[in-house]
Amino acid sequence: MHIPDGWIDPVFLVITWVVTIIILAISLRKLRDIEETRIAYMAVLGGTIFAAQMLNFPVLGGTSGHLLGGVLAASIVGPWGAVLVITVVLLIQALVFFDGGIIALGANIFNMGIVGVFIGYLIIRYLMLNNNSKENKTRYYGGLFLGSLLSVISASFCAAIELGIPIVSHPASIQLLIAMPTILFYHLFIGIGEGIITCGIVYYFNMIEMNVFFELENPTFEFTKSRG
Repeated sequence: MHIPDGWIDPVFLVITWVVTIIILAISLRKLRDIEETRIAYMAVLGGTIFAAQMLNFPVLGGTSGHLLGGVLAASIVGPWGAVLVITVVLLIQALVFFDGGIIALGANIFNMGIVGVFIGYLIIRYLMLNNNSKENKTRYYGGLFLGSLLSVISASFCAAIELGIPIVSHPASIQLLIAMPTILFYHLFIGIGEGIITCGIVYYFNMIEMNVFFELENPTFEFTKSRG
């Protein structure tokens, strides 16, 4: 899903950069008093997601398909923390490994680090209830799976729009009717895999007595010690 430079219309470049800068500024403000434990989680998640995203395969022209990890990060450090984690991962990939363009970095962060994160976050928030009943565990893991799946689909949908719709110019000359079904088809399977992996990792944390509960009154994700 990494978009190279020169593949999307300048209007989309400007729009995505503006939105990305605003959301990053809000994220930094939200996390200015973050505790050290959560910083450690963000560092570990960054390394894990970086490794997962490095497993790329070609989807359309110069674009690629891979896992995102946004919902996994949001389920542990919250959506604002997840935005920063994914941003750092994409920044390192672009600057060091040339995976995705530098100029297109705003679009890539917007697609994967903002749209992907918050779509999954909102789905989990809607489905999850804040207690430990069997029914709500089912809703929670169902939300994790569905949120992960739709985060990948929504991010790839945005990428297809950016690649396939010319406003001022269209350097890549990729038609929307070609970009949309191709990108969504591949990322449907990626999203299914991401949902399974996300549920498995969160389940592991639950097995070691660190339950992830969702605070409906205070919309953030945090670790709370298992009550048995």
